[in-house]
Amino acid sequence: MTDALNRLLVVDDQEDILDFVAEVAKSLDYAVLTASRAEDFCAQLHQFGPTLIVLDLQMPGTDGIELLRYLGRQSVTAPVLISSGMDSRVLSSAERFGRSVGLEIAGVLQKPLMLAELESVLERHRVIERAIEPAEFSRAVDRGQLLLHYQPKLARTARGWRAAGVEALLRWQHPDLGLVYPDRFIPLAEASGLIGAATDWVLQEGIRQLGLWRAAGLALDLSVNMSPKLVKDLDFPDRLSDLLAAHGLSNPMLTLEITETAALEDPTRTMDILTRLRVKGFGLSLDDFGTGYSSLTQLYRLPFNELKVDKSLGMDLGKTREAETMVRSIVGLAHGLGLTVCAEGVETPRALDLLGEIDCDCAQGYYIGRPMAAEAIPDHLEFLPQPVASAG
Repeated sequence: MTDALNRLLVVDDQEDILDFVAEVAKSLDYAVLTASRAEDFCAQLHQFGPTLIVLDLQMPGTDGIELLRYLGRQSVTAPVLISSGMDSRVLSSAERFGRSVGLEIAGVLQKPLMLAELESVLERHRVIERAIEPAEFSRAVDRGQLLLHYQPKLARTARGWRAAGVEALLRWQHPDLGLVYPDRFIPLAEASGLIGAATDWVLQEGIRQLGLWRAAGLALDLSVNMSPKLVKDLDFPDRLSDLLAAHGLSNPMLTLEITETAALEDPTRTMDILTRLRVKGFGLSLDDFGTGYSSLTQLYRLPFNELKVDKSLGMDLGKTREAETMVRSIVGLAHGLGLTVCAEGVETPRALDLLGEIDCDCAQGYYIGRPMAAEAIPDHLEFLPQPVASAG
């Protein structure tokens, strides 16, 4: 049995499905074994000791119901995710049968498998080894354990979609836990008062990398999530200008993404700092728009130049009429206020086509590119339309 904390065993007779599930699971730190035949699946079961199983109902030589019965006889405790291209009534029957033989059924997924649904199940069953102490994050900042991944962003031009920039996303290379994602450590950083230092590090490293790309002829802009702590720092706009100038970069190459909550914590000081940032030429993006309560009054009072549609809406584009209506309305509202719009969560070519049809300005999501290390960006961009040089 492998020492990995999360272990996924997948059985499916379609190689492309096996590759897809394996890729997604590995991105979430699962160890993965795949089998295209029932015999291989049964042989791997006890040796691998999976913590989660993905099982296709339609297999050559046997079927998923027989495999569910086998797992029940083996008293397997790992949750089982059932997948099939058959109709929902068959899937529901298989789910009930699995439970009747003593299995924990993690859910049912109809093919073609959708990335968001698969990720949701994998995340829900991912085991977290232990809580992280605040002092550990303090050491991470001091010992160089932080790193950035970058997610590509497309802009719509008269010639179609073009690669235009990247968003910098913070990661923590923990010495024991491996790659740790922000949902686990950002609350620690905020509670320990280190969120400002972490954001400063992101800006310094991201701007340094942006300078390297620009020097190599890669015309990308950079977006960075801005900590609420820095929205209160009156010296921040000047320090940021100096940092860009030190790398030979102009201010419009950087966009700061700010959540509505952060923008409204101290309206007077926020107005001061955000206005100075815009006067100096920085981009300002209102992040996660379209979820929860959004103050339209504050949207036009504060000096944003971009509105970022929450990924939950982008992920539903092409799937529901309601999502298309919402995004279309947001784009119209933003354009009426003189703002550009970036939609997150773009996972299919249909979603990107819809964004083009409704005149959305920018797009970001797994279909365009997952977050990746800086060194992977140039090769990845070869598969995207060529970058467009930014003003400045």
